[in-house]
Amino acid sequence: MADRPRERRSRRGVAAALQAIEEMGEGRPLRLALAAALRAREGLGPKERRHAAVAARGVARWLRVCDAALGFARAPRAIPADRALLRYLAWRVSVLGDGAEGAARDLRLPGPRRPRAISDDDVGRVARALPRPAAGVPLALTATGEPIRPPSDPAVALALRHSVPDDLARRLLLALGAAEAEACLAALNEEPRLALRVNAARATRQEALAALRRAGVAAEAGEGTHAIRVEDRAGLFDAAPFRRGLVEVQDEGSQAVVDLCRARPGERWLDLCAGSGGKALGLAAEGARVTAWDPSRPRLAELPRRARKAGLAVEVARAEPAGAFDGALVDAPCSGSGALQREPDARWRCGAAAVERFRAAQLQILSRAAGRVAPGGALVFATCSLFREEGEDVVEEFLHGHGDFALEEARRRWPHRDPGAGFYLARMRRTTRASGS
Repeated sequence: MADRPRERRSRRGVAAALQAIEEMGEGRPLRLALAAALRAREGLGPKERRHAAVAARGVARWLRVCDAALGFARAPRAIPADRALLRYLAWRVSVLGDGAEGAARDLRLPGPRRPRAISDDDVGRVARALPRPAAGVPLALTATGEPIRPPSDPAVALALRHSVPDDLARRLLLALGAAEAEACLAALNEEPRLALRVNAARATRQEALAALRRAGVAAEAGEGTHAIRVEDRAGLFDAAPFRRGLVEVQDEGSQAVVDLCRARPGERWLDLCAGSGGKALGLAAEGARVTAWDPSRPRLAELPRRARKAGLAVEVARAEPAGAFDGALVDAPCSGSGALQREPDARWRCGAAAVERFRAAQLQILSRAAGRVAPGGALVFATCSLFREEGEDVVEEFLHGHGDFALEEARRRWPHRDPGAGFYLARMRRTTRASGS
């Protein structure tokens, strides 16, 4: 299992993890729940913060396995705080393979978090009854070492093995076949590697790599033109290359989106769903004149500061921009099924209803962006999704209704084949013909 933490498990670190797990169980996104839990405990050391993050993300990632393991162990019905504690226990024993006694000991009263209704004796009993992993597969053996028979339905067995909804497993089986679906889900359950994008306006990749290594940061070239992979993030954010804006954190899949734009110096580009602005900065570093807009104003709040740090000019629009641009980028809101490494709890929110809702929004946004592309200009569409309903189907329907656009290039990035998150990418060109002709 890729989740195993090596650090000392202090009571304060476990308490932060339990708070984040409890809030996630009540419906709060893990990213926000973990941030709140860490803020509530000033003075946590780096190892304590790391354990809290790894544990909370591990429980989110393996939630279905944890709950199934607790069912095997006949865990008592519990108040939310105790349910979080039991899920943490199941992650330790049934996913990581930690010893039952040691895991239960870390949760003994007075305990890392109150209120609590479950006794130490009950925690110990559950820990000893939990199933165990074998050969990297959770729920493989009973507590007494007997093999556990998987579900007869291949999709359900795959979904349980990798702790995802049945629908996600079925979709991947149809798209990829059994072997690649297994590999894809295994990749999505790994912790993501940290990737950086070199600020091309300030340095080449070789110059940035040399600067990082001088600062003691272990790094290597990544897949894209400007990608760097960091082996250990310790010291990165205090290192001079990061503080001086030579590099920015950006997933290699996201960098591929910027590369597909092929923005040239002096071109006007619109980033219509800019989020926090990472892709807008990437376009600006190529010399494009970039206008960034996002319907969520708070998401763009940090972009001016980031642009100043990078020495780049990015216009942050106060309203959805009008006019004609040489290129428009639509990195559309989506299910996030391709980004489960970074946001493991998103798997529980990417059902069929959500996919259909996002698909309708994607078509609408893409059509709005098309109206801002000058004749001969480029329209780039991207979704961090594994589902064709949020990729190929959207572009096909868009092109059917927009005869003045032609598809130039489209591709999928699968997380087991390509570094970074899973993406669908499409580049279209506007012709001089009138729409629908």
